[in-house]
Amino acid sequence: MHCSALRSGCYVALLCTVTLGAAAPAHAAADGAPGQQLSFDVQEGRNLNSFLRAEGVAAHLVLRSGLDPRVLVAFPAGNSGVGLWFAHTDRPVSWKVLSRPRPTVERDAKGRLLYGITAKVSITGGGLAIKQAVLSSVRVLRDYQAVGTVPPEVAVKSSQVGTTVTWARNRLDGAAGYRLGLEVTHGALQGNNIKADPDGRLEVTLIALSGETPLTPLPEDKLLNARARPDQESRNTLTFLSYREKFLAGSWRFDTYFGRDTLMSVALLMPALTPAAVEAGLDSVLARLSAKGEVAHEEDIGEYAILDHLRTDGTRSDEPTYNYNMIDGTFMLAPVARSWLLDDGRGRPRASLSRAS
Repeated sequence: MHCSALRSGCYVALLCTVTLGAAAPAHAAADGAPGQQLSFDVQEGRNLNSFLRAEGVAAHLVLRSGLDPRVLVAFPAGNSGVGLWFAHTDRPVSWKVLSRPRPTVERDAKGRLLYGITAKVSITGGGLAIKQAVLSSVRVLRDYQAVGTVPPEVAVKSSQVGTTVTWARNRLDGAAGYRLGLEVTHGALQGNNIKADPDGRLEVTLIALSGETPLTPLPEDKLLNARARPDQESRNTLTFLSYREKFLAGSWRFDTYFGRDTLMSVALLMPALTPAAVEAGLDSVLARLSAKGEVAHEEDIGEYAILDHLRTDGTRSDEPTYNYNMIDGTFMLAPVARSWLLDDGRGRPRASLSRAS
């Protein structure tokens, strides 16, 4: 069974290829220093997915080919993202990555850091007409993909200078926000239309940035032990979803914490995880418990938390909000914690529980 990082609950689905096998040899992460940098692609149907985690940046670039093309970049930081949807085309178009995404850190007009990627891509099959840009929480991008609407508070207009079109705005509370830019390097930018050169070439350089605070990566050598199988594709995907603050349920649509997914993953992966990874997963659950001891099913963070507060109390607070509607996570916590603290000889209950208290 194979699973890419695109599906909800993918962290759990990857268990079949990552858990328990022959001891894996030590190796460097793709295209980078040992255990520190990740750079890899996953082709899934019409979607070309390019992942990068390096130099404080974690980003998932999604290029969708076909009759309804789009380009989207999701960031685990703040569960944030930027996306650009194009109008329906008469014939299928196809994306290709010409130069791998590279980490990009810039400052906005107020000198605040923005983290993201720069990549050069090409399009074959015809030109594109810009339909809608969305810069916000991944939850907002996900809703636009499903129902085609955007909260009016996050609407953003483009600006064009020469062959470059840019969308940029602050977060709703005035904090550092988001930027998406396309520079047409072969072809022409005419209003909302991107046209190919007479020779049929259409190439663009894109830059995608978010002002959300980056998460702390769990590199592969700190995530998996020698019992994990040496399936590098699955290891790469699992590593991209793993951070000291939390495990992500799946990218791009579910690029944040889900309690049930975390507990199920920790339970099933425990024999192949390092102690630090097990404790990171359990600590993330304990840190989000309600006053009644309920396990949070999902969190709203970043700009989606601000949208929550605007609707409920009229403030622009970015204090996370949690959903406790799913009860299965609450029932799972005790047996998973027992398995680690009492049954697994590597458990370190005092250290883990003291950090979460």
